[in-house]
Amino acid sequence: MHRLCNLAAIVGASMLAGCMGAYTRPPTAQPVNRVQGMPDVNTLMAKQRLNADMMQQPDLPAWHDAREKMALAVGDRVIDKPFDRTFDSMIIALANLGCRVNNMERNSGYITASLPELQPEQRDALEKEAVAQYAQAKGYPASVLDNSGPFGNINFMPMMQRQGAGLTLTMTRQSADRTKVKLRFDNVFYPRTVEELYKRVWDAVDKQIFLDRATD
Repeated sequence: MHRLCNLAAIVGASMLAGCMGAYTRPPTAQPVNRVQGMPDVNTLMAKQRLNADMMQQPDLPAWHDAREKMALAVGDRVIDKPFDRTFDSMIIALANLGCRVNNMERNSGYITASLPELQPEQRDALEKEAVAQYAQAKGYPASVLDNSGPFGNINFMPMMQRQGAGLTLTMTRQSADRTKVKLRFDNVFYPRTVEELYKRVWDAVDKQIFLDRATD
């Protein structure tokens, strides 16, 4: 009887060892790779920072210098017409451009108005250029301008639609038949956009002056 008990114990131990030997550990969990096409959160954050920068500090030193040179080169004109006739021509020219006149003071020769509209394709191209230059100057990666990803529909603050954007015309009498006109744009920062706005306004002014001379 004692031998049978020992034999049973030996057989039981052997079976238990075999079962433990057959048991294998579960495989170590492998790192989960980033799913292809998953949104890049870093890109989203960079776009948001860029948008905030452009709203808080929309100007660049290089842009400021370029605008100053442009104002000296094309911002002032002397028109061979009396002051009152010149003032009226400016008002009509702005109206033809679709500008909304906010303030006009004939005595001081001061006019403020909204910006003239650019062609949509031209406006969008200039906005794209401005954002690209700004991002590069501020050291943002090129990926921040990529519109093909899941965050491509994030719109940056338009440069031409900022609060306070507009134009100012200041006229002074130089003689009975000569009037100096100074044109400036407020809160428009990208030099190429300012250049196109100068062209738009001065072209409209030249056209109106030509029409006015036909009636003199």
